[in-house]
Amino acid sequence: MSWLQKGRSLALKPWVPWLVFAVIVGGALAVAIGLYRLENTRHQTHFALAVREQMAVLESGIHLRFRPVHHLALTASFQAGTLDERSFLRFVKSIPQQGSLVALQWFPRQQARPGQETFPMGYSYSLSDELSESESDWSQVPNRLIDPAKKRELMIIPWYMMDGRVRFRVLRPVFRRGTDERELLGFVSGLYQVDRLLTDILCLRNRSDAMEIFVTDPRSDVTDSFRCSTNARGMRFDTGAFPPGRRLTRSVPVDGTTWIMTAVATPGTFIASRWIPFVIGFGGLLLGGILALLHRLMLDREAKVRQLVYRRTEQLEAMNRELEQFAYVASHDLKAPLRAVSQLSSWIIEDAADQLDEENRNRLRLMRDRVIRMDQLIDGLLTYSRAGRVTGEARKSVSLKLLLEELSGELSLPAGFRVEIREPLPSLQADALHLKQIFQNLITNAASHHDHPESGTVWVRAEEEERFWRVEIADDGPGILAEERQRIFGMFMSLRPDAGQGHTGIGLTIVRKLVLSYGGQVDVVDNLPRGARFRIWWPKSINH
Repeated sequence: MSWLQKGRSLALKPWVPWLVFAVIVGGALAVAIGLYRLENTRHQTHFALAVREQMAVLESGIHLRFRPVHHLALTASFQAGTLDERSFLRFVKSIPQQGSLVALQWFPRQQARPGQETFPMGYSYSLSDELSESESDWSQVPNRLIDPAKKRELMIIPWYMMDGRVRFRVLRPVFRRGTDERELLGFVSGLYQVDRLLTDILCLRNRSDAMEIFVTDPRSDVTDSFRCSTNARGMRFDTGAFPPGRRLTRSVPVDGTTWIMTAVATPGTFIASRWIPFVIGFGGLLLGGILALLHRLMLDREAKVRQLVYRRTEQLEAMNRELEQFAYVASHDLKAPLRAVSQLSSWIIEDAADQLDEENRNRLRLMRDRVIRMDQLIDGLLTYSRAGRVTGEARKSVSLKLLLEELSGELSLPAGFRVEIREPLPSLQADALHLKQIFQNLITNAASHHDHPESGTVWVRAEEEERFWRVEIADDGPGILAEERQRIFGMFMSLRPDAGQGHTGIGLTIVRKLVLSYGGQVDVVDNLPRGARFRIWWPKSINH
């Protein structure tokens, strides 16, 4: 059985539709899960890029808000630390209103005693009504901050809570210009309110509706954090209900110190749509159901066709049996009067031979010959009707060499006519009786149609091909014309109508019918330099 037939047999199994359904649904779910994960990874990447963008916005925004402190420090440096109140006030009042800067203060250097410097408050200007007296009355720069502040361009004091507000200070050292040695002239201090500063940077001008941002100072004792949110319900900073890909914590460098920014994706954002696996899964379910239904319909139709073929086969077998019975009955009914006519003509010739002239005796002999030929035709028709029935005997292997040797001894061939068996010859899967009929007809035809039967020869040889054995029966007779090569396989067709008794014109028809019944082919070509060569392609395996 070929792989195609095995696949067809497997496809007819009743459980195949369910297998098709399961494979398609499983494949659709696998594709849906893969696409969902791919989309989810893409959203996580976009979320990480959005958080990085907010970090850059925060860092650049803070530097921008610290500009007044830097500009005042430059002014004090140009004036060699002798910043008067008028210049201080004029500068402060020229600063654009930003809301986050609560106050600006100037702390000039003062020599308390030899070897000891202090930085008391020189001027202070409040830019907000929310500034408390304790914050504005910072009398001098604490001694613990002087040395660290001198080593930095800008020093940020940790966040602290005062009057319910979270603030922080910025200290900017002022050095004398134009000297190689860094001579400290004083400090410029800026007081900032955290919520206003970060709201202006993150929430108002660069607001992101897709995330909530929390900013904390890890050096501070303040436990609360700044939160920038567009979610009306709000979200706690310590919420843990989000997967790692939806909550990112990053360190933001701010002039020598570090703040911590935590971004949490708002619900429904930066996440793959759950409709993707649902739609693909439903599509796979629908497709699998349709294909399974179609396959089931095909199986039902196949079963109906098989049942119809089975019924038709039974009907054909019954008809063949009836035809066979009819052929036997008809042959018996036809042969009985033929035998009577033959015997009657023989009796007349024997009993009234002296009373008949030569012409009448010839007429009686001709009538008897015609009766004998009619009898042979009836036998040929019976043989043809039985030919082509491949039974269980067809699966047996028959040695062609032994069969031809046995057949050569049984045939009544002209004296001097030779049959050459050219080895090697294969063993064929067939009924031995059918093979004997085929080669008997071909060999006797070669002998009876030979123009020199007393010295004629017929050869039998075989060659192997991919799926067939090609068996050739060739002779050295007169050959067959090209226009006659198809006609000779027809019923009652003979190249020599005068060949005599035994030649009914059915032999080659039986040969062709037998070969075709086994799935083979037969034809005839020239056998150079003279003669005819019959070629039979016999299958190596019989699938009946």
